[in-house]
Amino acid sequence: MQLKLLLLIFIFFISTISAVEDSPICTVPEGPLPPFLPPPMGKYEPIVAELIANVSNRGWEYIFEMAVKDAHDSGVSELANINNLEDYYNFLNYLVKWVPTETETGTYIYRMIVTMYFVLNQNSIILLQSPITPWSDSPYTYLSDWITGFAKETGKFLSTPESLTKASLETFYTAQHYNLDAYVKEDWENFNHFFVRRFLDGTRPIDGPENPAVIVSAADSSFDGCWNINDESVVVLKGLPWSIEQLLHDSTYGDRFAGGKFMHAFLGPYDYHRQHAPVAGTVLEAKVIPGLTYLEVVATKPPGSEFPLLVPLRRVESDFKVSINATNSPGYQFSQARGLIVIKSDIGLVAVLPIGMAQVSSVVLCVNPGDKVNKGDELSYFQFGGSDYVLVFEKDSQVDVLAAPGRHYRVGEQIAIAKSTATSHDIPTPTQNPLGKYCTPRPIP
Repeated sequence: MQLKLLLLIFIFFISTISAVEDSPICTVPEGPLPPFLPPPMGKYEPIVAELIANVSNRGWEYIFEMAVKDAHDSGVSELANINNLEDYYNFLNYLVKWVPTETETGTYIYRMIVTMYFVLNQNSIILLQSPITPWSDSPYTYLSDWITGFAKETGKFLSTPESLTKASLETFYTAQHYNLDAYVKEDWENFNHFFVRRFLDGTRPIDGPENPAVIVSAADSSFDGCWNINDESVVVLKGLPWSIEQLLHDSTYGDRFAGGKFMHAFLGPYDYHRQHAPVAGTVLEAKVIPGLTYLEVVATKPPGSEFPLLVPLRRVESDFKVSINATNSPGYQFSQARGLIVIKSDIGLVAVLPIGMAQVSSVVLCVNPGDKVNKGDELSYFQFGGSDYVLVFEKDSQVDVLAAPGRHYRVGEQIAIAKSTATSHDIPTPTQNPLGKYCTPRPIP
């Protein structure tokens, strides 16, 4: 009887606890973006005026209005003050010459970028853009070309002295993730100069500097995954066959990677935006490949969040997931503006591809064919925005990728190991030129 009474008391106690709601999750409210006013005298920046004229002349007003309405009605806070097409035009006009600033959460730049692309990703106008498929190539649609032109115009402004002020710079010192104390303090002349800031010596040690088998991260980035390339030099992503030769864009060495490995990682706006050699060797090829400027964005409501959030879809994997760590849909790397650097190393040929995305419309290379690079030497850098990079390895290198998906790696951290050496001795080595740690002369974008 006593045992039965105790059991009843226990059940009552447990049911009482379970009926009590959990305390609210601690979050920092982001709040909506501010209203964006019309330009003085109704005079829009030329790149925005061009879009307005084309939308009108092509009879696209209705579908663009629908895109803005659908984006606004999703409930995301970023669109709270963008109610119609005119509001969106005003936002774009503001964005062209926006002086970037950050909030304490370190997400404001991200939110500004994804707001632009969220509207462009609505069903009513997505078909006006060139599709991301293995069969897509230039010429691209008007809207896709305009998006690239818009990124270039914002990039031009971000290379002017007006793009960085004492007040705007101060916001980055208190923003989460930026960690400016780990970087060299310089008299940054504009925002793009600040964006490619350099880390302090000793903050990015290189793993296995004398061991050619050790492959290190080429960028501060989050690892996304590794996929096998078949014997026809094709990697299959979400059921679509993507040619490595297409990725390397008619490279002399495009057919060398059949049966090898393709790996991908992505950078956030707050990451260090210079790329470094994952292996030591000699540069055989270095070029910039033109392409699209692209970012796929959706609204998702994570657990514990009162409102939906805007999230870029950037994951290259077979099972589709939506999360804050997601990446673009498969294959976009094959169509984006990108750089290509092929290195002849002791483990064989390694292709390094810095991939531009969103507002990154330019990849600046720091090497030329014939340059000798040590592991960790600088190869390239990005301009403003988010970005990705890809490494491609030969079959005979027998590379095992050790990096864990979703984990963030710094430049110089080991991410893979080669168990063999590829047969690259048959490839002539260009005249070798010594290369310093950074681009020479110091780039002022």
